[in-house]
Amino acid sequence: MKNKMKRILVAYILITVVAVSLLFSFSNYSLGTTKGKTPFHSQIFKVGSGYGYQIDLKGRILIKQEYIPILEGKRPFTTAKDAQRTANKVISKLLKKESPVLTISELEELKPY
Repeated sequence: MKNKMKRILVAYILITVVAVSLLFSFSNYSLGTTKGKTPFHSQIFKVGSGYGYQIDLKGRILIKQEYIPILEGKRPFTTAKDAQRTANKVISKLLKKESPVLTISELEELKPY
């Protein structure tokens, strides 16, 4: 009985891992660039010891963000993943026809520092 329960648990875990893997592989966003059904495209680039992001619209640079917005001073994103998450947030705002400017609360949610 315990053996059967363990096999069922392992099967559920395996199915969950496969499902999550498929979800990420078919998502519109990937680390480093965004491509898909959106007209926007993001690229991550190196800035000194950190990272920045660029958002293009139909091949033209729309936003080039070398430093974390809102914060005082010129602090680049610590990781490429932080820069990409922030670029994705800005793209989601643009797709909703909102201002691409991040609020303090949005930046606190992303924690790119």
